[in-house]
Amino acid sequence: MFKHDRIIYAEFSADLQDKPDWNVAALRSFEYPLNVTAAAIEPLAGLLAVGTATGTLYIFGGPSVEAKLVIPESEPVKFLQFSSSTFQLVCLDEKSRLHIWDLSTIGKPNKLAASARFDRATSMTLSPSHSHAFIALESGEIRTYDLLCLRKSPYKMPNMWALYEEKTMATPMDLPVPASQIPVETVIHPRDVNLLFVAYSGGVILSDLTQRNTLRAYEFVLPAGAPGGSGYGHADILTHRHPAVTAIAIHPAGHFFAVGHSDGCIAFWAIEDEDEPLLVRTLDATNVNMVDMDQLEVARDAPSTEREPIYKLAWSSFSNSTDPRGGQTALTILGGLNMTEGEATGVTVQWLPAFNPSEPTNPTPAHASLHPFMRSAMQASLDPISDFFYCTPSVAQDFFLVPRSSPHFAGHYDPATILISTESVGDTRVLEAYQFPPPSFLVSSEPITEEVASSGSIVDDLASTLKSMALNDDPRILRLPTPLSFSSTGVLRAQLFNLDRDGYELFVNGEGEDLYALSLKGGAAWNDESKTRELKLAKFQMPRILMTQHRDRAAALQFHDMSAQLLVTTDAPIENHFPKPLPSLTIDLRTLLTDSAVVKKASPAFMEHAMIQAAYLARQSLECVVQFTSGEVIVYRMKSGSVSPPKAAEISDDELVSLEHVITLNDSRFSPYFLLTVGKLVSACAVSDIGFLAVAYAETLVIVDMRGPRVILRRGRDKKTERMSLLHTTDAVNITSLTWSVSRMDHDPQQRIRLIVGHTSGVAEILTVIRETNSALWRVDAEIKKVETVAHPLAGGTFVLDAKKGLPIRASREHLSQSLHPTPPDTHCILVTAGAKGARCLSDLTGSRISKTEWGNKTGTVCFVQIVEKMGSHALVAFTDHHEALAFSLPNLEHLSSFDLPATDTSTLTCDDTGDWLAYTVDKTSGIIQQTTYGTLFDFRRAYTLPDIDFSITKPVVPPQPQPVSLGPTSLLSSWFRFGQSMTGEQLDTLLGGPDRPIPEKAAKPQGSTADIQAGASSIAQAAAGAQSNLYARLQSAMGERGQMLSDLEERFNSLEEGSRSMVAEAKRRAAEQSAKSWFFGI
Repeated sequence: MFKHDRIIYAEFSADLQDKPDWNVAALRSFEYPLNVTAAAIEPLAGLLAVGTATGTLYIFGGPSVEAKLVIPESEPVKFLQFSSSTFQLVCLDEKSRLHIWDLSTIGKPNKLAASARFDRATSMTLSPSHSHAFIALESGEIRTYDLLCLRKSPYKMPNMWALYEEKTMATPMDLPVPASQIPVETVIHPRDVNLLFVAYSGGVILSDLTQRNTLRAYEFVLPAGAPGGSGYGHADILTHRHPAVTAIAIHPAGHFFAVGHSDGCIAFWAIEDEDEPLLVRTLDATNVNMVDMDQLEVARDAPSTEREPIYKLAWSSFSNSTDPRGGQTALTILGGLNMTEGEATGVTVQWLPAFNPSEPTNPTPAHASLHPFMRSAMQASLDPISDFFYCTPSVAQDFFLVPRSSPHFAGHYDPATILISTESVGDTRVLEAYQFPPPSFLVSSEPITEEVASSGSIVDDLASTLKSMALNDDPRILRLPTPLSFSSTGVLRAQLFNLDRDGYELFVNGEGEDLYALSLKGGAAWNDESKTRELKLAKFQMPRILMTQHRDRAAALQFHDMSAQLLVTTDAPIENHFPKPLPSLTIDLRTLLTDSAVVKKASPAFMEHAMIQAAYLARQSLECVVQFTSGEVIVYRMKSGSVSPPKAAEISDDELVSLEHVITLNDSRFSPYFLLTVGKLVSACAVSDIGFLAVAYAETLVIVDMRGPRVILRRGRDKKTERMSLLHTTDAVNITSLTWSVSRMDHDPQQRIRLIVGHTSGVAEILTVIRETNSALWRVDAEIKKVETVAHPLAGGTFVLDAKKGLPIRASREHLSQSLHPTPPDTHCILVTAGAKGARCLSDLTGSRISKTEWGNKTGTVCFVQIVEKMGSHALVAFTDHHEALAFSLPNLEHLSSFDLPATDTSTLTCDDTGDWLAYTVDKTSGIIQQTTYGTLFDFRRAYTLPDIDFSITKPVVPPQPQPVSLGPTSLLSSWFRFGQSMTGEQLDTLLGGPDRPIPEKAAKPQGSTADIQAGASSIAQAAAGAQSNLYARLQSAMGERGQMLSDLEERFNSLEEGSRSMVAEAKRRAAEQSAKSWFFGI
């Protein structure tokens, strides 16, 4: 303690004096992939994997199940797939090197063997029915790789299109084009693994793997005069054209397929007929392979239609159909859009009729490969019932369908989600997830019965209509795992803060299961057993919330729970993601930006960009203040739960606009309250828990009583202020710091509501808010006190502390309640202010100076300051851009220690009052956060180590391979292909592996006995039921059984030892008898 002006101040930093009292450490690091180049889904295990341009792979599963894998030399990921049959993750990089990871091991997936190299691979295809990968090379050759034996198999396929062209070229003028022989994609027949489609640029080859021959060759030629995808204005309209093949997809029945071409048209072929396609169409026209002489004459001089190539196709059937041929299907198309400036970008989905023809009345003609009746039935199943366009904010680069449960049909069967890879800012690529198929495809055809309510209103009808439209037409945006979601929505800033228990319970109340999250349940995450004691202490930590700001207006402000309590489990896997999303608290700006009141009052910059600059959350009242770069400030508050229609409130203040009438989503818990705008940029902002908001615009200050809302102070517009500004420079009077408190002053011993206004010059003004006499209204007292503090005060760098214990004195409900009673005479406070060059401590806000300190020139720039508390002791910590933290005692501001911070960029660091900090690194090209580091100043018994991941707990059991279905009714089963029979995956592995294929090695068993493996198998079944057993309990049980086995062995050895001794004793006895006999009888 020490005495100052007859006031004795306690030492607040008694237990923080020595360096061992501090332990700076990074607890967790989070990465957000910004350049996603490939994705893979394992529907049986419930896993999602993505690969990036930096050679990093990320695997996501159930709660806290995440893994990071790195490719040597950081080569970009080109292809990525799961092998369901071997439970592996298979990757092919840009240098055509194959990488394989085993997912059946506990912990980080094990990389298997050395990377296999191929010569300029163009595609990779895997099947859940066997363990071989087909690798297509630029040379046209198809190679095979044995994923089980980890070697290149001897089975090879030559360039079949080159052989086809050699046989079919009739004249020297028809010389093959070299590019036509490059394979684009290989697709395994969905119902016969013995058949392989190889799409070359010139056409498609159907090959029989067993017979090693070409069964069919499909070549699409546009006749002279046919428009194709380029239209009648094409320069070569009067010549035969061969648009290059770019994509292929097989109908789920397996009898016909679609081929995409470089001119944007799609050709549909019957497998039995290689002579003529069933149909050729673009996204907006049919029969584009036919010549229309009238159109040719009219449109010949018209400009050519610039259309995208068909980049990708996927043909899906759904489980709601009992038809073995697939029922109604969805054809998903990437590309084919008009390349006109301003055209929408995205993915097209066509809903097609079921293919279920009856039996033909007459036999197939002698010279026809396909019955005309069946041909007509196929064509009828290609006429779209409806279509839908997934409009993306930027160019769509790829898409991936997420099946519900089956890996068959190329992973396109019964998809529930579509992932779309899109371009983002700064040449990045991110993923977006949408509900699939579009709900409009599945709307019942039954007529809707209109019900007349006994009492209703236009508002009710409108809300009901909007709800119906949202439910039936537009696919819901689904939430990806947090790292991918942050990349997709473009996280720009992040802040960590804590809440008290009551505030936390109110804040997270109502957060149930996330119904609109991508369903990933794979694997299990187990806490480190060595951290059991630390985990038990986690329940005593303060709850923490992560608040993030995003580019996406639909998710502009998001909240995540980062409380340590989420990681606490008892003999079970971790049940929560960390951090845990709080989706019902997400603030969506879209409806706000279309409101007429906002459009009328807000600035054009706000309407065009609506970019959040900062956000503040009141810890008790939970009111959220959102500050925008254009100067607007919007206050959100928790919904009251009232179901009555919102009404537009009238506010007399010009600066305020009521937003209570703005309709928000039903599952959103925040609703807009009011808008504050004065036409200037915000320089400082502060919100209190007792209903007051202060916003500064350079030298202008506005204070709002949010109970009205009502402006109770406008300062900066009157002539007196303008005359004052002539005596001081504008920069000197600019306000850069605002702080609310309920405290006394040097000449006012009564606790009152105070606003501390910090100016750039170093002068701080103390404004007092008082209640009107005989009224419930509040006003700002005319008497304003001034005090000299520090120049260039930092935002958030002003604190008011209790003079006895050093506890912070905020504008809270408790302190407001105390201010209603006479303040005890021994109540004092300390004002702590920190600026760009140093810090000061003053007694009772406006009293004399207690202490001061300067940061020094060698420390760099101080970016953030915070008063932290540990075990009742408090200290001021300044964080610099030199990756350093400086600790000072309170209230005398003596330098305690300096610490190096394990963060890549400390200029973005924020810290809560318990010493936990968050720092992030921003990608320079996009401005989006690419990595976040969560750390603490007091790493004592903290349990934040990465959990142990067990993917094998949901290891998939692959369902049987789908069998061939008849072309017509079941009586026509013989109409299936005439050129071979289906085979099993095991038979195909034997065929591709060759006679010298080594016996596949069984997966390595985890340490422990057989009982351990049985316990693992049992836990798989239990995981399916939602009751997973504890990994460490199993290991402990296994160790116990191992000990029992050793005990049994010990008993056997002891028994053997006793037997051996008995045998030796018996031998000695008989030898002695023989010796005695020989001696006695003289033998």
